[in-house]
Amino acid sequence: MRNPMKADRPATTRSRYNKHTAHLYAVMGGDGYAGPVAQCHEVNVWPLLEKVTERWDAVQARGGGTPEHYSDWTKKRDTEAADTVSRACRDTIQWMACWCGERFDADPLGLHYIAFATVIDDICIPPLDLVQGRFRMYGRSVPDLVRAMDAAGWGRDAVHALLSLVRQAIVQYAEKMDFPPGDEHVGLQAALNDSPNMWDGVMFRGNTGNAYGTAIMVARNSATGPVSFPWLMDSAICDCLSMDLCKSALGIYSTDDHQPTSSTHRADERKASYRSIYLDLIDDLVFAGAPEPLVHFGRSGFLFVQIQDRYQERRQGRRFPLAPPMLRELERLFGEVPTDEWLDEAFTAANRIRLAGSHGHTRAQEVEPPHRLHPSVPQETRATRLPA
Repeated sequence: MRNPMKADRPATTRSRYNKHTAHLYAVMGGDGYAGPVAQCHEVNVWPLLEKVTERWDAVQARGGGTPEHYSDWTKKRDTEAADTVSRACRDTIQWMACWCGERFDADPLGLHYIAFATVIDDICIPPLDLVQGRFRMYGRSVPDLVRAMDAAGWGRDAVHALLSLVRQAIVQYAEKMDFPPGDEHVGLQAALNDSPNMWDGVMFRGNTGNAYGTAIMVARNSATGPVSFPWLMDSAICDCLSMDLCKSALGIYSTDDHQPTSSTHRADERKASYRSIYLDLIDDLVFAGAPEPLVHFGRSGFLFVQIQDRYQERRQGRRFPLAPPMLRELERLFGEVPTDEWLDEAFTAANRIRLAGSHGHTRAQEVEPPHRLHPSVPQETRATRLPA
């Protein structure tokens, strides 16, 4: 259990939604704060990831294919890769506006980074295709981003952010490529969700969303000055947890493929721990003196889930048209053409397999029942430097 230092003068005020008010809201399960929750690991994730790759190696050894590559995971019925890529960049702009206000465009490199982190969630991209530059958005690849960060003198910030992006690419790919759990093996998420405490699921959740790398972009864009690793990590975790709390309240969490609070026998306990970890960490940020932009980033899931197109599209299962002001911002900050011919063809081919019924993650018999953080929620139908 970490014990953060208390600041003489916190840089921001304590959240009004805190350990002493949480019991007033149904989304907290009625009992409110259940912590403190141990912040320690009990699951070694790497052997689980190796098991995923071993299973796919066995498939390929038998001459099987990987139809998930470049398939659509948005649940928004995208038929063209350009729709997925342009919306990922739209989401990036809207997120940065929620996090940094009018400074959303202060450093386009940060936007390009978050766009890559976003599209990894939306398309099943082989990690080597990402890091070697085969996958491109608006004409840019991750190697292009590396060179741009180096030229701009990002130094240690770039190292931390890029390694976090690679980690995200690996765990996102493993999630998408893992076979549904059954009699032959225990799935990656099932193993994580069977952990005695909630911390492993929370950390894996943060890694799949790459909120740590995004926190670096927020700190740089907000010109916070030097920040500590605990501030970045705590704000990143809180960003994910506040998002899931709000998604639960609005009925969106139930549509997620992977829910850290799922458990056959201990779901209520895990939900209470999940909520309480947020309340612990957001207080830690405030009382340890973290800069206001990072505290705001940690709380921001209560804002962006309600107003961003990404989540409203998730609720309705369809895309919204891009408004003229957003089209102008996309062209100014990203470019004119979202995809190239190679990606268009790969995406179309993957969707053709999915629509034919052979895409593993969309077969009806393999879809688990909806799950919510709290059962009473109505069901929806569908220039910062890191220290050495």
